[in-house]
Amino acid sequence: MGFADPVNYTVVTIDGDYAMLRNESEPDAQLAQVALALLPDGVTDGSRVQRVMLEYTLL
Repeated sequence: MGFADPVNYTVVTIDGDYAMLRNESEPDAQLAQVALALLPDGVTDGSRVQRVMLEYTLL
């Protein structure tokens, strides 16, 4: 999987300025910690986002 390939995540939890994301294609992998500033407005626990080249969009 390349850097420009889309990856879908589910927001597991938001804690302060960071969100913990679960990769939907690898549910057993370690959660990814991402700064809320990189995520689109309106993201909450349970939201689905897609990352393409470090840009996140709400699904």
